[in-house]
Amino acid sequence: GMRRLLWLLPLFLLASISPPVQGLKCHQCLASGNCFQPTSCRADARYCLTTWNSPPGQKTLVIKSCAYTCPGFQESLSYSRASCCNTDLCNSSVSLSASWGLLVLSVWGAYLIR
Repeated sequence: GMRRLLWLLPLFLLASISPPVQGLKCHQCLASGNCFQPTSCRADARYCLTTWNSPPGQKTLVIKSCAYTCPGFQESLSYSRASCCNTDLCNSSVSLSASWGLLVLSVWGAYLIR
């Protein structure tokens, strides 16, 4: 009855104030140029991803996000590059070494599913 509920109440309070299990921390943002917005990822997101997209004659678009996978390299567009890493806030830099094609679409897909 009521006594049992009162006895269980402290256990629920302890559970609610203990910190949740968190995954990786990544910057997660979209901007013209570099951007910083630290975010705790879901526990199953294992990578931080940065995508740099600079079509000819347009401003550079930088997308940073959490990612579940770090996809293999595919046929690339000359103006689209990406980088992924797996330590907290490792996607703060905009210097990118890898070229991936159509990665922006997969990043948006993962971002919208969240």
